[in-house]
Amino acid sequence: MRLPGVSVVLPTRGRLGLLPEAVRSVCAQTMPPAELLIIDDSSQGEVHSAVRPVIDHTHFPIRVLPGPGRGPGPARNVGVTAARADLIAFVDDDDLWRPEKLAWQTFWFATDASLGLVGTAAERTAVPGEAPPSGPPPRRLRRLPRSALVRGNPLVTSSVVARRECFDTCGGFDESLTLAQDWEMWLRIARHWQVAVVPAPLTIYRVHAWQRSQDRVEMRGCEAEVLRRGLARGSIAGDRLRGVARRRMAWAHCRQGRALLRVGRTGQAEKELREAISLSPLQPLAWTGLARCRLTRFAVSRGGAG
Repeated sequence: MRLPGVSVVLPTRGRLGLLPEAVRSVCAQTMPPAELLIIDDSSQGEVHSAVRPVIDHTHFPIRVLPGPGRGPGPARNVGVTAARADLIAFVDDDDLWRPEKLAWQTFWFATDASLGLVGTAAERTAVPGEAPPSGPPPRRLRRLPRSALVRGNPLVTSSVVARRECFDTCGGFDESLTLAQDWEMWLRIARHWQVAVVPAPLTIYRVHAWQRSQDRVEMRGCEAEVLRRGLARGSIAGDRLRGVARRRMAWAHCRQGRALLRVGRTGQAEKELREAISLSPLQPLAWTGLARCRLTRFAVSRGGAG
C-alpha cells in the first residue's frame, strides 16, 4: 500500500524554549513527513538557531518561513500555501506527538477516500513525561458526525491531518477570528468530507498559563461567532443542525455573560445573557445570571442614592 506524503505545518511565536521539543517529536516519527514547515510568526530571526541542534541530522526537508505576525490562523495559512504533499498535518510549538502518529493517520487516509480530516485522541498535561508505548493500532476509527462538531470542537489542532484538497475546496483558516479558527475550519471541511479520530492518545497537548485559549471571555465570544458564520455561510445547514447550533450559541453567550459578570462588567454581561435567552429560552444559568445583573444594578443605584 502506498501511503500519501505529509507536509507538517508548525507556527511558532515567542516559545523558543518549547519549540525544539515539538520539532524533535516530528523528527522522531516512525513514518517521517515529506517536509516540515516552521512558520516564524515573531520576525525575531531566532528560530533557526533554536532548532538547528534538532534538525541537523534529519533526512527530510525543513524550511523556516516568515509569518505575517498576526496569530496562528494566518501563520497556518502560510504553511498550507507552501505545503507540497497530499496531506497537511498541524502541530503547535508547545505540543508534542507520539512516534506512531503520522503512520497511523496516513494508513487510514490510504484506505478510505471519503476521509477529509483525521485527528487523534490527546493527552492533556502540564508536564509531559516519558512517552509510554502506544500499543497496536486501533482497528477502527471513531467517526465524528457533523452534529458532534457543531456542539463543540473535539479536535486538538495539533492532532489533525487533513487532505490538501480540503483547503483547495474550502479555503484556508478564517484570519478575521482571533480564536477558534480551527473549529471554524473543521466545520467547513465536514460539509464535504468525513471527519474521524484515531482513538489513541497520539498527541500531547501541553496546558500552561500563556495559552490564548485560557481567555474564557474571548473564547466564548469567538465560539458564538463561529456558529453565527456557519449558519450564515451554509456550512451548518438543515433544521436539525441549525437547532443544535442555536443551542450551542446560547451556551456560549451564557458562559460569556457569566464570565463577564464575574469580573464586574455587568452591562456587557446582561447583553450576552439576553442573547442566550433569545436563542434558547430554556437556559436556567442565563436566567439566574440575568437576575444577578439586575440585583447588582439595584445595589449600585441604592448605594448612589444613599
